[in-house]
Amino acid sequence: MATTLIALGLAAWFSRPPVVEKQVTVKAPPPPPASASASATVKKPAPAAAPQRQPEIKDPVPPGEPPAIRTKEQGAAALMALPELQAWSAAIEKNSGGKAHGGLLEYDPTPRKLNGKNYWQFSFVENSAEAAQRWESFLVSSSDDEILVEDASSEEAISLGRWRREKHPGKRTAVDN
Repeated sequence: MATTLIALGLAAWFSRPPVVEKQVTVKAPPPPPASASASATVKKPAPAAAPQRQPEIKDPVPPGEPPAIRTKEQGAAALMALPELQAWSAAIEKNSGGKAHGGLLEYDPTPRKLNGKNYWQFSFVENSAEAAQRWESFLVSSSDDEILVEDASSEEAISLGRWRREKHPGKRTAVDN
């Protein structure tokens, strides 16, 4: 019975008429009749202009929030380029005999908004096999080159200049200083 059904299906398949594809041709409108007076005033058509790309549409920056000009990675690099952090890293390496290293730890991936600007949040840490000890916390602006220091005693964000004047970070050589 199954063989009969298959045979009938194949017979129906091969007995149907073949599909014929039709070619469609498009005719251009006939050119206007040429005359001596008409040919004198006929201008050549201008060459077709290349299609222009549409400009990319971007969402506008919310009002009051400066556009980001540096990424989180660029902010971290700017922070690690500070002479104080470079000196701290070298002191950590030297004092530990290479067993500990200075580095940055992002303590909150969400940018902190302060005075209408967004800041990346990093802590400079002494990183060893046992633990990571925080030395200082920083806010790095995403919209300009500003770097602020979070003052643990007053719980306010202070400028690098004030931090250098008041805290003397260049003299610091350990976690407890």
